[in-house]
Amino acid sequence: MERVNSSKFSGPVYTCADGVRFATPEIVARYRASRLKTNVLADISCGIGGQTVFFALQCDHVYGIELDKNKLECACKNAALYGVDNITFIEGDALSPGVIDQVGDAQVIFCDPSRPKTEHVRNIDTLQPGISDVLNAYRDITDSVVFEAPPQIPPERIKFECECEYLSVNGKLNRLTLYFGQLRVCSRSAVVLEDDKYYILQSGDVALVPIVDEMGTYAFEIDPAVVKAGLLGELADELGQKAGLFRNNNNKYSLFTSDVSLDSPFFKNKYMVLDKVQFECEVINRSLIQHGIGRALIRFNVAPGQYWELRNQVEKGLVGERTAHLFRIGDSAYILERCIHFKK
Repeated sequence: MERVNSSKFSGPVYTCADGVRFATPEIVARYRASRLKTNVLADISCGIGGQTVFFALQCDHVYGIELDKNKLECACKNAALYGVDNITFIEGDALSPGVIDQVGDAQVIFCDPSRPKTEHVRNIDTLQPGISDVLNAYRDITDSVVFEAPPQIPPERIKFECECEYLSVNGKLNRLTLYFGQLRVCSRSAVVLEDDKYYILQSGDVALVPIVDEMGTYAFEIDPAVVKAGLLGELADELGQKAGLFRNNNNKYSLFTSDVSLDSPFFKNKYMVLDKVQFECEVINRSLIQHGIGRALIRFNVAPGQYWELRNQVEKGLVGERTAHLFRIGDSAYILERCIHFKK
């Protein structure tokens, strides 16, 4: 056991083995604890307690269950660091009858199961304990069960009747939380966390996504949680259908575009469209020079061995501090510049 500093926490915490690596960041733990606030909650895979202590700040009583004795000791010490004393820690297998009997008054079950450290493709079936096993084990106590799952898994590969909540932190996909029973409020949702604020977008009726073939005056990079949750139509509705979806070379929808300046917490970045030119390095380079650009970032797929060759060609002779973002659509290149004073 050691006490370490981590960007996930506001201060040093106790950890062992890979405890910090898989621990829930404070910003996420705070949000989930607010959503799951109840009288009695059982965290049946509490690890070093990163999420557990925030449940304790919201609930009357919390059970923290962990099979690994060393991690459980860390969780006890971390609870003391955060000043919470309403957690009953239990060492044992969360699926064993003896443990289940001890948490019979729990109204919500939360589980952050273990998973392989590396997988070629993340799989819901490799989580331990398994989702079906936990649902069956606790079905006589409550149907309000929550799981954390790898956020790389798209909703269509989750074959359970639950809400799939994709969560991003400062523009990066961070968590996937599955809500069962009475906790399920929709089929898919996206949550954007920034400092002490959070924004939620939920799936609803069938939402159509307007597709456009040309970029307008502005382009908007969509937060990855919204993209992963498949809520582009819902976002278009929220924007009043003032923006269209622009298709890139990989047939993926990554940008909204409009002739109107729009702001949304579900935009990761906002760009001004400077130019559209033929996709030839010399042509792109001339446009960059004319616009006073000093640096150009490639925002489309390029073979690793060709990336710097291409970038050196388009950046030849550039001077200045301004940065452009290059998107390729077929035989055309769009030159974009990020709006510095973008408000979410």
